[in-house]
Amino acid sequence: MTKSYCSAGISFGEGSLKYSFPNGHPLNSSRIAKFSQELREFLQQNDRAKLVEPVAADEGDLLLFHTKEYVDFVKQRSKIGTGFLDYGDTPAFPGVYEASLVTVGCTVTGLASILEGSCEHFFNPIGGLHHARRDRAGGFCVFNDAAIAIAKALKDFGIARVAYVDIDAHHGDGVFYGFEENPSVFIGDIHEDGRFLYPGTGFAHEIGRGKAKGTKLNLPLEPGSGDGPFFEAFDRIADFVRNSEPEFIFLQCGADGLRGDPITHLEYSAAVHSYAVKKLHKLSHELCKGRLLAMGGGGYNPDNVAAAWMAIARGLVSSNEV
Repeated sequence: MTKSYCSAGISFGEGSLKYSFPNGHPLNSSRIAKFSQELREFLQQNDRAKLVEPVAADEGDLLLFHTKEYVDFVKQRSKIGTGFLDYGDTPAFPGVYEASLVTVGCTVTGLASILEGSCEHFFNPIGGLHHARRDRAGGFCVFNDAAIAIAKALKDFGIARVAYVDIDAHHGDGVFYGFEENPSVFIGDIHEDGRFLYPGTGFAHEIGRGKAKGTKLNLPLEPGSGDGPFFEAFDRIADFVRNSEPEFIFLQCGADGLRGDPITHLEYSAAVHSYAVKKLHKLSHELCKGRLLAMGGGGYNPDNVAAAWMAIARGLVSSNEV
């Protein structure tokens, strides 16, 4: 009997629009409007991708990474609907807790879909909220769906080694420091140098601590860096992933490194996303049965978001070159 699965599940729908900060905040649903339109057209023409309706996570998933005190704090602020969840970047709004549950739910659904065999790859465009720490929000991120999925893969699915690759313009500090001492989590992160951009972390000397020393690779790039420096850095990431021999690969594919993003200083084109997903797609089939889960991350220019994330969607359904 032929195994029933799709090449790539893509979680997107009305629920995806709820994680949207008000009053002109950079992270609001307008940034994904063009992507939403192009994704619909893509899905109509491509039978290797399957649209998956967004679903909410439960609190137990949150507690795989976050503290109970922090989760309760978000619930409280969500009911009040005012104030901030951090020091000023991440405002509360009515229903922010429930909206954040959907963001996490889409990513953990993708994890389960891949490991249970219903699809090879998965893409949650509204995921990749990599700045949230165990006990606090940060950088527009309430709950860290990437870190939660990593923790779930290790604890609930018995995965022994994972690789997390992050190409967002900002260093994925919540994931990095959340697993800095965990030797089962290999992290490769390309980002704008922390001397010039939030969160001010992710320097080359940060390679993990204790038993995890050497399992982390930070590759900061100078402001103004374009495709060439990225390609060189990503080749190092690909070698790092190959040598780590993961059983599962995560990709945070923020679009905020593309030229014209309003809050960063890199000069990529969408070719970097095509390059990254092609490399990781191939590696996932070589190393871990095609297990590749992508999450959208940042990006505040709607044209850039559409270009970058459609490159990811197309890459996930392309024939792998193994």
